[in-house]
Amino acid sequence: SSGINAEYGDSSTISLYEMQLLFLTALLAFSPLALTCDSPESCSCYWSNYDFYGSDVGRRNNVASIEECIQHCRTTDGCVAVSYVQHWKGCFFKSKVQGDSPGHSSNIQSVSLGCLAPRPLGEHCIQRDHEFAGADITTKLGVSSLEMCVELCTGVPRCVAVSYRHTGGKCYFKKKRRGDYQREKDGYDSAYIFCNHTA
Repeated sequence: SSGINAEYGDSSTISLYEMQLLFLTALLAFSPLALTCDSPESCSCYWSNYDFYGSDVGRRNNVASIEECIQHCRTTDGCVAVSYVQHWKGCFFKSKVQGDSPGHSSNIQSVSLGCLAPRPLGEHCIQRDHEFAGADITTKLGVSSLEMCVELCTGVPRCVAVSYRHTGGKCYFKKKRRGDYQREKDGYDSAYIFCNHTA
C-alpha cells in the first residue's frame, strides 16, 4: 500500500468522481465501439466473441476467415455487416450495422463494414451517366457530390449502392447493388459502396 500512496497520495483523498472517471476510462479503452480501423490486429471494428443477432440477409458455409466473409458481404445485396462462426466457418450476412442487437457469443467474430477504413472510390466502382433504377431505401436532397452521397450511404442501414442526380444534388440510397435494373441516363452517376476490382 505504501507504493500506491507514494504515487497517488493518500487513497482517502481520491474522490468518488475520480474513481468513476478512472472506471469509465478503463471501460472505454476496451469497448468494441471505441475505434475504427482497417486490420483485425489493431482495431475494434472486429468484435471478438460477439454475435450480431438477427437481421440476416443470407449465409455462406465453408468460409476460411472473417476477411473472406467480409469480401462475400461486399458482393451481397443488402449486406452491411457480418458475423463469422469460427469453429464451423459459417458466414452470416446482416442488413443492419450491428444486426438487431449485438451480444456475447463464444467463437464468433462480427464486423460492421462501414466501420472499416473507407476504400478510395475508384472509377471501376462508378457508372457514369447511368442510373440504378428502383430498390430505393430513401433519398436525400442537397448533397454536394457523388462522393458525399457514397459517404452518407455507409450510415444508412442496408444501403449498398447509390445513384446521384446532379441537378438538385439528389442522392438515392439503394438496397441492391444495381438497383432493380441499370440504365443509361444523362445527369446521373451511380456507384457501388463496397466495391472490389471484379465488381
